[in-house]
Amino acid sequence: MSGGVRRGELVIVGGQYGVGKTIFGLQVARNVVHNDPNASAMVVCYEHDRTHLLMRLLCLESAELADSRSKLTLRKLSQMLTGPADGVGLIQYLRTLPEYKRIVDIVDSYADRLILVKASGDTSDIRRVGEWMEEAAPKDESSHFLVVVDYLQKIPVDLLKLAPELEVTTFLTQSLKEYAMSLNIPIIAIAASDRDGLKRKRMRLDDLRGSSALQYEADIGLILSNKHKIVSREHLVYNLVKAEQMRNWVVFSIEKNRAGRNAIDLEFALDAAHFRFVTKGNFVRDRLVDEKVTLE
Repeated sequence: MSGGVRRGELVIVGGQYGVGKTIFGLQVARNVVHNDPNASAMVVCYEHDRTHLLMRLLCLESAELADSRSKLTLRKLSQMLTGPADGVGLIQYLRTLPEYKRIVDIVDSYADRLILVKASGDTSDIRRVGEWMEEAAPKDESSHFLVVVDYLQKIPVDLLKLAPELEVTTFLTQSLKEYAMSLNIPIIAIAASDRDGLKRKRMRLDDLRGSSALQYEADIGLILSNKHKIVSREHLVYNLVKAEQMRNWVVFSIEKNRAGRNAIDLEFALDAAHFRFVTKGNFVRDRLVDEKVTLE
């Protein structure tokens, strides 16, 4: 992306359901605050509550530790919540276990700089989201601040004024772009596909709901696809072992990039059990279906 996500820019992330869009958004926010002690981030989520997001972070951190003897999963954490440690909170309980104390310490190191917001599909409209961003944005412009919205089409609007879906998406996308520019911050917005897009073998930027508005306003358009679903047939037929392995890889297609190269396909391994992508990726070298990319 020629330097990553830049200030004042809006990044639109789309893809099939279950491909890892929320995992990507939360992991990017975590990476920002984990790698820079002066940076902060906010995740505005309409899909999951803060407890669930925290549990995802604990699973992620347990997998990131190379010397972790016992990686955490949601199942393990749920068992701990209902286990013998009655009256003790999950975090306090994990602190008492030597193999997990370091994981909690890592989350603690950025906890006050990673704001998790459970948004309501009824009351958390775009103005309220803007207020959250304005309150959390650092006054010192030298400090980095990232916002992730999951997801754009769940932000409630006044349907009496904006009935067609294109108008709704245009209004929301333009509003997020305006906040990104006025606050001088990068915003990542996860977007849903339209009905036809869900039926396609390979989703594209113009398959997202309200796609024309998204294509015009987005500075970066990123589409996530399960590699097994979009790789050309010869890779599936002649090497069945490799074909099965592709189910655990996700292709990141940069379909629009105002400040750098586009029409690029990258691949990253998805560790779904621990809600993370393995950050060392590669350029896709296998032939994919529907190679043509729709540009702005």
